[in-house]
Amino acid sequence: MICPVCGSDVAAKRNRCERCGEDLTIYRKIYLLSNKYYNEGLEKAKVRDLSGAILVLKKSLELNKRNTNARNLLGLIYYEVGETVSALSEWVISKHFQPKDNDADEYMESLQSNPTKLDTLNQTIKRYNSALSSAKQGSDDLAIIQLKKVTSLNPHFVKALQLLALLYMKNGETDKAVKCLIKANKIDVSNTTTLRYLHELGEMSATIRDDGKTAEKENVRKIQEPAVFPQSTYKEDKPNVWVFVNLILGIAIGILGVFFLIVPTVENSYKNKLKNQEVEFSAELNKNSQSVSSLENKNADLQQQVKDLQAQIDGFEVVEYDDTIYNDLFKAAKLFMDDLSDGSPGDVDYVKIANTLVKVKPDKLEKQEAKDLYNEIKDATYVEASKELYDKGHDDQYSNRKYDEALETLIRAYEFDPNNVDAVYFIGRSYHQLSDYDNAKKYYNIILDQFPDSGRAAEAQGKLADIE
Repeated sequence: MICPVCGSDVAAKRNRCERCGEDLTIYRKIYLLSNKYYNEGLEKAKVRDLSGAILVLKKSLELNKRNTNARNLLGLIYYEVGETVSALSEWVISKHFQPKDNDADEYMESLQSNPTKLDTLNQTIKRYNSALSSAKQGSDDLAIIQLKKVTSLNPHFVKALQLLALLYMKNGETDKAVKCLIKANKIDVSNTTTLRYLHELGEMSATIRDDGKTAEKENVRKIQEPAVFPQSTYKEDKPNVWVFVNLILGIAIGILGVFFLIVPTVENSYKNKLKNQEVEFSAELNKNSQSVSSLENKNADLQQQVKDLQAQIDGFEVVEYDDTIYNDLFKAAKLFMDDLSDGSPGDVDYVKIANTLVKVKPDKLEKQEAKDLYNEIKDATYVEASKELYDKGHDDQYSNRKYDEALETLIRAYEFDPNNVDAVYFIGRSYHQLSDYDNAKKYYNIILDQFPDSGRAAEAQGKLADIE
């Protein structure tokens, strides 16, 4: 273990630093708890619970920011869900804390050795931001086209899959929305946004289910029994005219029987059939009217859901990345890491790194990881750069009476470290030598006001007396 106070190595079984005497019991407990959170994050990542892993790994880093294993794993998870900038930021910070034997070197090398892949990831971020802007303006078709391209270039961009599914849900294409959400769920099984959208899709499909279908009813055909005509029997004894008369009368009676008995029965049957059909038609018409009313109500509900989804899209907040503001930060980080990798800290070109980092506008950095990286590099380089510039301005320029050049160099040293009292003093001396007494008095007074206990205070007081 490394003592957090003096930085010396401490044996594993010792609870007190032998060099500075600091009690390390609490520090050991904190480090053990940080490692515990790291192990939990590793277990969650193995089962693709990436959102849960991100939460516990951030807790691990809150307890021990130098836990490079947790930071490297967090960067890998960010890369897996498509957030490349956050991943690179974590790996760069990890490299700063552990310059040698760090897995972050391999991860960054795999990206930097493939410029085509880096350009593709950059394009996906730009296209995603453009699609988000189009969706907020109501251009759903254009946003969907751009998001399809984003997901084809980077199939693991979870936020792009979620936004594409949201647009499909708005347009009623639930099948396509489900496919996008299933892909996102396979990448991160516990993402609450994905699970919420899937839940909403389940409720929407239940309301659209077609309940208007009715079973077809078969019309029952009634079989009519054929009429039976009575047949008269006769015995042919001898020719008799009454036989023919009786035959004619029988036929007539049969016809009248059919007309008065069977025809009314058939007519009543048809009337009943028509009446039943009329009742069925009225019932069907009433049912259809109710179905139309129900569909109108469901349509109103769906319209309200569309409005709610549009409101979700309008309020869908996703970090929009502007890669240009990170260029100088990444350049400074690369210079710093390369110098650390090539040799000892004494070989680092602090001035070159500070000149690159000073171009970064920290108020424009949107990611907290990028701000932390900026502060780490600034703390590690600005003071050293100020010392190097002071040595150059004093030894090489001021001592050789190159006062104009010395002023430029010493002012830069003062800007990098406002506590460099020697730089402030010789800025005043350079102005003094150039007979610019107003500026000379300004810097002498800075020493008297801000550094009254320094060794330069008495010298500055004497030079002020000479001017006055």
